[in-house]
Amino acid sequence: MHFADVCIESAVLVFRAVGIDVHYRYFSLLRCRRNVHMLDAAASTAVKIAFSVAVCGVLMPGMFSAAIAAELRLYAGSGMRQPVDELVERFQNTTGHQVAVDYDGSGRLLAKITATGLGDLFIPGALSYIEILEKQGLVLSRRAIVVHTPVIAVNRKSFVKVDCLEDLCRPGVKVALGDPKAMALGRTAATIFERSGLQGKIAPNVAVYGATVKQVALYAAEGTVDAAIIARADAVQFKDRVHMIEIPDSLYDTELVAIAVLKTTVDEPAACELRDYLSSSQAIAVFEQYGFLRLEKNT
Repeated sequence: MHFADVCIESAVLVFRAVGIDVHYRYFSLLRCRRNVHMLDAAASTAVKIAFSVAVCGVLMPGMFSAAIAAELRLYAGSGMRQPVDELVERFQNTTGHQVAVDYDGSGRLLAKITATGLGDLFIPGALSYIEILEKQGLVLSRRAIVVHTPVIAVNRKSFVKVDCLEDLCRPGVKVALGDPKAMALGRTAATIFERSGLQGKIAPNVAVYGATVKQVALYAAEGTVDAAIIARADAVQFKDRVHMIEIPDSLYDTELVAIAVLKTTVDEPAACELRDYLSSSQAIAVFEQYGFLRLEKNT
C-alpha cells in the first residue's frame, strides 16, 4: 500500500473516532496520483489535520458536541413532571445531550425497568423504589434531591366542609386516593389512614383510585371528587382550584426524592452528568418553586 493511502486511511479513522463520519473517497487528493510527491505531502497534511481534530475533540469537546452528544432515557415519577421538564430542557441546551423522559407512577416505572432492562436514570416518588433496584444490583449510584410531603387537596367549589383528615370520613364526601400498587403517594395515603385508625372509615368514601399523582390531583382540581390526598407540589400547581390542608407529620414517613444511575445505562459519563445536574443546588431551587422541600427542612 502506498504511503499516501496509509496516511489517508489513518486520517479517516481518526475523524470517525471523534464522531465525524468521513469516507475514504472524500479525500479528493487520491485523484492526484500523477504527482506522487504532491500526494504524499497532502496525505501527511490530512493526518496532521485529523490529529488536531482528535486533540480538540478531547480537550474541547464542546466543539463537536453535536457529533458526540448522548441520548439518555430518564424514568421519572409523574408528580415531578414540571420541575424535571424545566431542568431537562436546560440540561439539553447546555450540554447538547438529548434526554427522553418517561413519566408514570413509580411502581409502574419500576416494573418497566426490570422487565425491559433498558434505561439510564430513575427518579421515583420514593427512595424505596431505588432500594429495590439496588438489591437487584441494578443501580450504579444515586443522589438525594428533595423531599415531598402529602397534603389534603379540597376542591374550592365543593359544597362539603373538609378541614382535617377526619372530615374525609364523613358521609357523602367523595375522596380520590392513589393506587398503593402503582404509586408512592398511594402507599403513603394507606399509611396515613392506618396510623390514624381511620382505615375502615375512609374505605366507603373512596370514589376512585388513580394510577399517578397527577391523575389523583386532577380528580380534585376538576371536581370529580371533593378531596384527595396528593403531593404538596401538585396542590401548589392547582392552587387556583384546590386549597391545601396539612396532614400531621406523625402519620406518614417523609418521602425522599432521589435520582439513580442505572446499570443498564448506555452512556455512564453522560448519565452521571445529568444525575449531578438534577441534584445540584440550582436544580433544588427549581424543585422548591414547584412545592418540593429541601432535605434539611424535614430531616
